[in-house]
Amino acid sequence: MSEPTPSAALAAALSVSPVSADSRTRSNRIARAIAISSGKGGVGKTNLAVNLAATFAARGQRVVLLDADLGLANADVLCGITPRATLEDVVSSERTLQEVMVGAPGGFQLIPGASGVSRLADMGQTQRRNVLDQLLALERTTDLLIVDTGAGIGANSMAFAAAAHSILVVTTPEPTSIADAYGAIKTLVARGCREGLQLVVNMTASEAEGRAVHARIDRVSRAFLSTPIAFAGSIPHDPAVLAAVRRRTPVSVYAPESQAAQAIRQLARSLSGESADADHADQRKGFLVRLARALGAR
Repeated sequence: MSEPTPSAALAAALSVSPVSADSRTRSNRIARAIAISSGKGGVGKTNLAVNLAATFAARGQRVVLLDADLGLANADVLCGITPRATLEDVVSSERTLQEVMVGAPGGFQLIPGASGVSRLADMGQTQRRNVLDQLLALERTTDLLIVDTGAGIGANSMAFAAAAHSILVVTTPEPTSIADAYGAIKTLVARGCREGLQLVVNMTASEAEGRAVHARIDRVSRAFLSTPIAFAGSIPHDPAVLAAVRRRTPVSVYAPESQAAQAIRQLARSLSGESADADHADQRKGFLVRLARALGAR
């Protein structure tokens, strides 16, 4: 008998939920997953992920930020946290997920440097079940899972993004950033992600500039990908952001009345409205189940 592929092994493991049928009947709602993605680095993707997490937490939601940047995981740096353990330690059975999660400024929980997720398929059945049980339980005790993916269109980054219920592609008004954002959108559409794709334009000089960038990308996406791209919003270039980074504190906490913090609050309100209006049938498939499907699409 041939050995199953890693993706098939992961999918098989994910098909077994640690939650009983009775529990599923009582509560079908699981964490909504929002991926923050970008076509290139340096566009403020992780900063946005951290500040959205803090903003949603301030609204009274139970929020977990999963740092899934497999190359340069640094959400902990922006939060002024020096983690003693990461998801790697959960994968190796040295720590539990609850021991790895740390409280971050603004009231959300951070899972640092989540490169361990990509190794789940390579673990033994018992070890894999232990990790998945913890992650699946987390999905049922959390309102919102924000996933900070790696920059670019690498297979791991796109798999994490494709597994989310909503995907925010972050760009700036720079031509190279716009081109790379379209490249990320094209890759995601090729993976079947035609729903939930939205654009955030960061570091803008004005709202009009952000809308102009969106119009440009949306027009090309409609013409060549037959896929409209929603405009999630724009975030102005704001000196308060750099000051917050230097203090290793989210700008939404450091300078809550700054223009950037206000724009992020508006983005969070928009995303909350989208969640309230959406059909949650597919959301009952949690991030991990969707991740297994995305990995299988490689």
